[in-house]
Amino acid sequence: MKTLLLRPFIDASGGTSPPLSLMYLSSFLKSKGVKVELLDKCEDRTNIAAISLENPYIKKLCDEINDFGPDIIGMTLFSREITDIAVLCKLIKERFKSAYIVLGGPHPTVMPKETMEEIPECDFVVRGEGEITLYNLIHNIRNGLPFDQVRGICFRNHDSGEIFQTEDADILMNLDDIPFPDRETLMANYSNNKYGSIMYGIPGDIIMTSRGCPYQCSFCFKVCKKYRSRSPENVIKEIRWIYKNIAPQSIQIMDDSFTIEKGRCSKILDYLIEEKFRCDFKVRSRVNMVDEELLKKMKKAGVNSIVYGFESGSQSMLDMFNKGTTVEQNIKACKLTKKAGIKCFGDMILFYPGENRQTLRETEKFVKIARPTGLRFHVLSPLPGTKVYEEAKRSGCLVGDWGIGKESPWIRLKDFKDINEMEHIAKRMFIKSVLNFVMIYSMAVSFAKNFYKAPFLFTKLVIYTVFKKNKY
Repeated sequence: MKTLLLRPFIDASGGTSPPLSLMYLSSFLKSKGVKVELLDKCEDRTNIAAISLENPYIKKLCDEINDFGPDIIGMTLFSREITDIAVLCKLIKERFKSAYIVLGGPHPTVMPKETMEEIPECDFVVRGEGEITLYNLIHNIRNGLPFDQVRGICFRNHDSGEIFQTEDADILMNLDDIPFPDRETLMANYSNNKYGSIMYGIPGDIIMTSRGCPYQCSFCFKVCKKYRSRSPENVIKEIRWIYKNIAPQSIQIMDDSFTIEKGRCSKILDYLIEEKFRCDFKVRSRVNMVDEELLKKMKKAGVNSIVYGFESGSQSMLDMFNKGTTVEQNIKACKLTKKAGIKCFGDMILFYPGENRQTLRETEKFVKIARPTGLRFHVLSPLPGTKVYEEAKRSGCLVGDWGIGKESPWIRLKDFKDINEMEHIAKRMFIKSVLNFVMIYSMAVSFAKNFYKAPFLFTKLVIYTVFKKNKY
């Protein structure tokens, strides 16, 4: 029995990261003896036009699928992609009638039955982290065993059309037991500079040293909230492999917060200092989980940038987010990071319920005081399964929704006319934020280096970044 793990297209604004979740699935299944093909097309959705069998790109994709001859086709589904993935599933099912289509990822996890109802060609939904669940599903398909014995799925009775949901699956607690992501299958993409970004270099790579997040921010959805971490020894072993085989300009550590366990974080940094890798590292952190000593060690270890979830410069908004941080902590983290010689980037979320002209002025004041290296301003597009989404839906303030052919949702606020005004304000705040010497110099250096490395890809990424509407 053959399984194809497919990423048919991407959103390339700002850069392209390898499909880490599919890579983990691939390596895990291979370790269990399952025959797997991993196919990442690295094609930006804006280049594909209409998804139809008349489209040359779709024809070629179907030919590649046919060459492998899969019995199971698995894809990750994000909420913003549901319309395109639904059309693609229909086309794939028409061409490969006997193949099972399995969808996993954030959207099917929080809306499993709705996903199957909207995409009738979907045979199974895998909820949560997929390694164990997908392997068990493949085992039962291969051996003709009942699907209701597989925890963590939704499945369809094709006779009655009824959709069944099994109980939640167990999660992997010891992350060191999971094989490293299957980079070997995608080495051609790495070699052809398919992965990287305008700010952090080409080629680039990503790793995760932990899963889950113990915090409960009202705007955030996690496939699994239970926090677990890998040992420093396991992490450095993977980084050694990446450095030897890929030689990236940068490695992004994609943990929700790399610094949750300071002792573990410090030990990983010690290994990085000892190894002296000639590449940059980018990490994410909460502002209340860094200090001067840790930041100095990060700089010594090769960490050249940190992304913080500042979210807002208004304390009232941070409290509404249930962020558990303060504006003063935002300012302090930013200043300490820059003092350590590390670039300080941040994410801001605008137009959460309670946002008004005054809270926006407070955010602009924060930006002037803290002067981070760079910021992204996101117009809130509430994700399914989050507290803010459920509350907005109940109150009748939600405009649009997640679903096939629907407008991406936003929340109506009394101080603002419509989504167009919100997006205009967000773009204006972004432009004002980049008009500082540090940001301009940093961008100029990164641009020059990356343009020399891959001029065509770099030019495309710049265009996408400028015109992309950032939503959270």
